[in-house]
Amino acid sequence: MLYCLDLWPASLSAGGVKKGSLIYNIYKRVSKKIYGYVDKILVSSQMFKKYLHDELGLDTKKIKYLPQYSENMYDNINKSKKETKDFNLVFAGNVGKMQSVETIVESAKLLKEENITFHIVGGGSDLDNCKDLAKELKNIKFYGQLPIDEMPRFYKMADAMLVTLNNDDLISYTLPGKVQTYMAAGKPIIASGKNELKNIISDSNCGFCAKPEDAQDLAKCIMEFINTKDKSSLGENARTYYERNFEKNLILNKLVEELKNECI
Repeated sequence: MLYCLDLWPASLSAGGVKKGSLIYNIYKRVSKKIYGYVDKILVSSQMFKKYLHDELGLDTKKIKYLPQYSENMYDNINKSKKETKDFNLVFAGNVGKMQSVETIVESAKLLKEENITFHIVGGGSDLDNCKDLAKELKNIKFYGQLPIDEMPRFYKMADAMLVTLNNDDLISYTLPGKVQTYMAAGKPIIASGKNELKNIISDSNCGFCAKPEDAQDLAKCIMEFINTKDKSSLGENARTYYERNFEKNLILNKLVEELKNECI
């Protein structure tokens, strides 16, 4: 049994290796051999099934969906008591090209007159670039990479959590692991992406999803959230969806069942 959390050889092209190149084709052959050797493939995203079938010709009957879970430290984090009309939006995670945090920065520029503060928590290859883009802005704060035990305080302050991905078809097949932690904390989600991410936001009814790399559309979604009267219901929907789909014991029990089924 193989648990597929990232797509290969697609991850190479996302990292800059040209599809169809010698290196790419070598890894494609190796990847196809590994995938074909196992009895069953578990995938962390529903869209992975399409890639493995269309790109590598794998039989979908041997592929089953098993999403990632969130650690319990994020469970139902209560929000700080709100004493002002200011809103805090938090992005937590890697700040790389694939995450398109630049889209958040550009949205912050569009919303600089609103009572909204953007908090970017995390490090990565695109952090310095994002800081440069935001150097004239007072409504966005960067904290860099912090120890995981400091993260709950940012979740607690957040009115909503942010998740963005770039406009790449293969990247859009993935579901960022931060989505599970956001949902575990019972937080509304404002996203910028497509395919798997958009589908999860829609299915759970936990927030809003803008088009990828579209700062104006993200700003529109943020204001739609700000003007939503019953914001708490979005967080409740997120938590409910987490409990039904991403809860740790639920996922581990499913994994055990899959292992048992293969051994019988």
